[in-house]
Amino acid sequence: MATLSHDMTLDILRCLSVNDLLRFKCVSKFWCSWIEDPYFIKLHLSYSLKTNTNRSLIVRYCKYQFLSVNYDSPKTTRSLKQPLSEQKKYIQILGSCNGLLAVEDDDGRILLWNPSTRKYQVLPSTEIEFPSPPIRCSRSTYYGFGYDPISDDYKLIRMVQSHGNNDEYFHSEAK
Repeated sequence: MATLSHDMTLDILRCLSVNDLLRFKCVSKFWCSWIEDPYFIKLHLSYSLKTNTNRSLIVRYCKYQFLSVNYDSPKTTRSLKQPLSEQKKYIQILGSCNGLLAVEDDDGRILLWNPSTRKYQVLPSTEIEFPSPPIRCSRSTYYGFGYDPISDDYKLIRMVQSHGNNDEYFHSEAK
C-alpha cells in the first residue's frame, strides 16, 4: 500500500473545512500534531483567504445564542456554544478577524474566541484611568480588532473618550 508524503498530506488537509480537521485530529497523534501546528494553521488560513473558502457569518439568534451560517451553503447553520459554557451570559461581539472573535461578556470580561475550534482565551483587564472630568460628561468606548503581520499577532485596541457638552471638555485614551 502506497503512502502519501508529508507535503502531499498537508496539501490535502489545508483544503478541508475546520470541522473536518477537528474530526481528523482523532486519526492519530501524528495527524493531531500536524493540524494543531501553527505552521499548518497559517497554511490553512492562507489557503482559505486565497480561495474564499471556509467562510461563515455569525449571527445572533436570540439574546444569548449565536448561529454560524456557511457562506457557500446558507441552509447549513449550526448553533455555537458560547465560551465559558455559560449559555445565559449576554455576549457582545467587539470585532472579528480571520475567524477569531473579540467578545465581551456582561461581566466586562473580554475574550478572544474561535467559534470553529470552540477555544477561547480570557484577556487580562487593563483599565484606562482618566483625570476627574467635569460633572456633565459622557463617556464612550470603542474597540478595534485586527491582525498585525509585523508582530505576527492579533491586536485588540480599546479607546475611551470622555466629552462634555458644547465641546468644552474632551479627553481620549487608547490601550
